[in-house]
Amino acid sequence: MKPALSRSHLAPWAGVFLGAAAWFAQHQTGSNAVYWDCRLGGPWLTAATGLACAAVVVAGGLISWKARAAPPESADRPETRAFAAYVGAGTAAIFLLAVTLQTLSGFIVPGCFR
Repeated sequence: MKPALSRSHLAPWAGVFLGAAAWFAQHQTGSNAVYWDCRLGGPWLTAATGLACAAVVVAGGLISWKARAAPPESADRPETRAFAAYVGAGTAAIFLLAVTLQTLSGFIVPGCFR
């Protein structure tokens, strides 16, 4: 992790913020694609957006996990930063489960019911 990122006060919460943003992006992309043209909501679009959003969620979880220890010059209390990092990494795991299940649903439920 880059030194500037490890010193950030938001780094422990990256799993929460990036995970929520990726889950939102995947949901909106899939939903709007089916609304615009149901042929777009097939398994290829679902798989592509699912993989891209899963990568963002994993990156957020890793940033949170690596930000457990406070840098020496930080004013953060170490136990508070570690707790926030554990919450961020755990939340990223839950968001990864949500992204995975929504990706699988794109293969099970057809985009068009004709």
